[in-house]
Amino acid sequence: MPNKIIHDNYTVELEEPTLYVDNKARGRSGHMTHAMAEFAPGCFIDFNSNNSAVRMGGHYPYGWVEYRISKDGGKTYSDIKTLDYSYRCFLDGIHVISVEKAVATDDGTIVAICLRNNAMEQKFCEPWDTPTVIRSTDGGETWSEPREFTPYPGRPYDALYRDGVIYILHKCSEYFLGTTPEHIYRLYRSTDNGVTFEEVSVLPIDPIRRGYGSILFDGEGRLHAYAYNEGAEDYMDHAVSDDNGKTWTQLPPCYVKYGIRNPQTAFIDGVYVLHGRGGNGANFVFYSSEDAANWDEGIIFIGTEPDAASCFYSNNLNLKDEKGNFLLVQYSDLYGEWGKVDVWGQVNVMHLKLRIKRNS
Repeated sequence: MPNKIIHDNYTVELEEPTLYVDNKARGRSGHMTHAMAEFAPGCFIDFNSNNSAVRMGGHYPYGWVEYRISKDGGKTYSDIKTLDYSYRCFLDGIHVISVEKAVATDDGTIVAICLRNNAMEQKFCEPWDTPTVIRSTDGGETWSEPREFTPYPGRPYDALYRDGVIYILHKCSEYFLGTTPEHIYRLYRSTDNGVTFEEVSVLPIDPIRRGYGSILFDGEGRLHAYAYNEGAEDYMDHAVSDDNGKTWTQLPPCYVKYGIRNPQTAFIDGVYVLHGRGGNGANFVFYSSEDAANWDEGIIFIGTEPDAASCFYSNNLNLKDEKGNFLLVQYSDLYGEWGKVDVWGQVNVMHLKLRIKRNS
């Protein structure tokens, strides 16, 4: 398990992972739902899923969403809380809910962006209905009723908050990979803390055979968007906007040596970080960049079998502790045995801290 990416100017350091949710011990699985959001200094909400460990081998969000609150930057956590909206949907049996992303606004409002999965079809994590948002203004104690933010079924892959605006990247397709020109990526925004949303633009990324996605503001305020290309897993689609997503320029795809699925991006201490599943579903990979376009050779942090795409779904959150800034990375890690029926998708939920060390 390599733990460093070394460059002339900086080093990316990955600390030893810790177990966040022991699904093996409780006979459950934790696929999807890794959203986190800091709603006050050092205080953040951390979502995870409580899913069946046998339906579709554990690689299916058949269950409900839980969360915990940390008020000391992740040193300790509250007792587990159940997200009532997700539990009610599970009992109704029409949809199951995942919290794909969450953001917190300047006044501490938490906005959770929820994926709605058809609970009656066993097609892994699809098809999808229209997504919803729910809001909490009291640190996760209570939640608003869900509201759709788009009329298009699909999956909201990423969300950001910047300068009073929430941005959501949404792939308009009921199924994972786009198959028609209508399966486009749309950008939405809210200027009222997630009460209402409006469409900003359609991204210039080819929707065919595309899935997943990530958005990122760079140090100059430009908005970057990335997408997974099933036809070329080692080339990540890339577009950039200089006007907060109103207009876009398509850039050459980003080469990533080990490939990338479900790309997750972050900006910490002047360095851009990219992580996710590697190509062919194998490996948990990390890359870094100084310009958000040209990525280094990266490292395979955890190696696994080819096509073992049951794990390494991930997310991140910028936080601080006594050592300085760090990126909290949450990811799913296989505890079942790959290739065996009913256990190949059983996952625990892990945490690790990523730090940037400037080389003297």
